[in-house]
Amino acid sequence: MPNKPHPLVQKTKLDLEKLDENNQVTWGERKNYTGSLLPISVEPKLRSRAFSFMDGLINLIEANGHGFKIAYNRLHIEMYGQLTEFNLRQKYYRLRVKGDYSFSHNTFVKSDDLEFQVGSYARKGWIDKKTIKIEDYLPKIYSHIEEKSKKWAEHRRHQKIEEKKREAQRKLEEEKEMLIVIENEKTEILIQNASNYKTAHEIRLYLKALEQKLNLRHKIDESLRDYIHWAYNKANEIDPLLDEIKD
Repeated sequence: MPNKPHPLVQKTKLDLEKLDENNQVTWGERKNYTGSLLPISVEPKLRSRAFSFMDGLINLIEANGHGFKIAYNRLHIEMYGQLTEFNLRQKYYRLRVKGDYSFSHNTFVKSDDLEFQVGSYARKGWIDKKTIKIEDYLPKIYSHIEEKSKKWAEHRRHQKIEEKKREAQRKLEEEKEMLIVIENEKTEILIQNASNYKTAHEIRLYLKALEQKLNLRHKIDESLRDYIHWAYNKANEIDPLLDEIKD
């Protein structure tokens, strides 16, 4: 590990040592406390190598213009606007053990091997082997994270484009529906105006016929005159042409 580890490595080292000293810290407190630290889960004897690996990973990521971000109370690698969950842990191997009466069961055996994982589900992992250590996988690890991040960034870019298209189409449909509503309202007004005009015209014809009949009697009482005057006014109110002239 370089003489001057990355500040994130130094902070994680100091804070983990404090947590080791404080045995009274609850699981919930530990979880909140370690949310901004590098996700390392190894025995103290393996931490020096774990910190060295993480230091190499951080420097590689930052050298390529990327960084880290805290989300969901965990530290994530951030590339092209995409977040990748990661962790470094001590590997436990599954072992099938035979017991009495030929019964067998699974157990887990602790090793000194380190395993680096990325992803929150369907995780991809790199484990120490006899011929190659996870430090040697750093270029492949970086390439894997970069490839996935680019893929998801492109996917989300297309999603945004499609969302904009759908939104534009939705607005277009709304505008079409509004135009149809306006057209229907204009048609209804036209039909109603035509009907009102016809009604007003028929009222006037009726009133003229009534006046002619009354004139033949040479006498029209006051109540009939009031009625005829009211009826003409009502016809004028109904007649849409007179409303248009007033407007």
